[in-house]
Amino acid sequence: MMNAHASFSTTDFAPAMRQRQWAESARQFVRCRRVIDDTSDVRTFVFSAASGHMFSFSAGQYLVLHLTIDGTRVTRSYSVSSPPTRPLDLQITVKRVKGGLVSNWLHENLRPGHDIEIEGPVGRFNFDDLPSEKPLFLSGGSGITPVMSMLRALTDRASGHDIRFIHCARTANDIAFRSELEALAARFSNVDVSFICSQEGSAWQGPMGRIDGPMLLRLAPDLHQRTSYVCGPEPFMQTVRACVAEIGIAPSQYHEESFGGAVGNSMPPQSAAAGPTCVRFARSGVEHLCAPGETLLDAARNSGLYIPTACQQGICGTCRTVKLSGDVVIDDLGGLSLEEKAAGYVLACCSRPQGTVCLDL
Repeated sequence: MMNAHASFSTTDFAPAMRQRQWAESARQFVRCRRVIDDTSDVRTFVFSAASGHMFSFSAGQYLVLHLTIDGTRVTRSYSVSSPPTRPLDLQITVKRVKGGLVSNWLHENLRPGHDIEIEGPVGRFNFDDLPSEKPLFLSGGSGITPVMSMLRALTDRASGHDIRFIHCARTANDIAFRSELEALAARFSNVDVSFICSQEGSAWQGPMGRIDGPMLLRLAPDLHQRTSYVCGPEPFMQTVRACVAEIGIAPSQYHEESFGGAVGNSMPPQSAAAGPTCVRFARSGVEHLCAPGETLLDAARNSGLYIPTACQQGICGTCRTVKLSGDVVIDDLGGLSLEEKAAGYVLACCSRPQGTVCLDL
C-alpha cells in the first residue's frame, strides 16, 4: 500500500508538468482553494494560480498581497509557508492580530473560490541563495512560516542536511504545525525539533521561558557550526540578535527575516529636512513638493506613481529605486547590499529627501 508521503513518478506528475510555469514577481490573481485552521488564531490559506500555471519560487520567500478593504487599497507581505517542491499550490499562514486590518480581514472574509491579487514571491531570505548543510531554523510566533517552507522543501526531497528546528510560542496550543513538525522529526533521523513556551500550559513539559543564550546552546550545542535562519516579531529578533552576538556567531552564519514592526514614518521628527524638499521623477516628468517627513515612497504615491513595496521597514529591498541626484536620509534595516548602494539605489520606503532629489522613475 502506498503511504501518504510516497513520491510521484514522472508519469504520475506529467499532466502537471505540462502546465505553463507561473511568471515570478508579476502581479496577478490567485484563487483561494482551501482554508485550514492551524490554531485558534492562525489560519493557512491555500491558493492556486487563476491562470492555471504552476508556482515557482524559493523556500523562504514572501508574497505581497494587494487588497481593497473598505474602499482603500492596502498591501501586506506574508511569507509562503508551503514548499516549492509542491508547485501546484501556494500557501500563506496568517495569525490574527488584535486590531490588525489585513489579518482580521483575511480571517473573516477570504474563503474558497475568492480571488485576490498578489505580487511575488520575492525576498532574499531563501534557502537557494543562502544554502547550508547544517541549518538551524529558529522562529518565534508567526515567524515560523518561511522556515517551515524551508524545512518542508528539504524533507520533501529527503535531503541529508543536518537540520535543527527551534520554535518559540506563547503556549503549547499556540504552536502552529506542531503535529507535522513532530511527525517529521519522528520520520527523519536528521531532523531535530524543539519547542519553547513562554507561558505555562496544562500539558506542557518542555522548555519554558523566553529564549536566551544558555537555552539556545542547550538546544543547539553545535551552534557555532550551524547557519541560523531566524524569523519572528521584532522583540524576538532583538533578543536573538543579542544572544548570537554574545555567543560570538559569525555574521556570515546568521540570516534573518522580520515582518510586523513599525510601518511608515518611524523617523523622529527632528530628522526630517529643515527646508522645503522636492522629488523629481525623471522618466515620468512629474515633480512633487514634499510635506515634512514624507518618504520617497510617499512622494511617489502622492504623485500617482507606483513603486513596488512590501515590508515598508527597509528590510526586504522590494522598493529599491535608482537615485539620479540629490541627498536623502535613509533609516533602513539592511535592505540594500553594498553593491546596490554603490550603484545608486535607495530604499523608497525609508528614504527622506533633503532638498531636491531626482529618481529614475
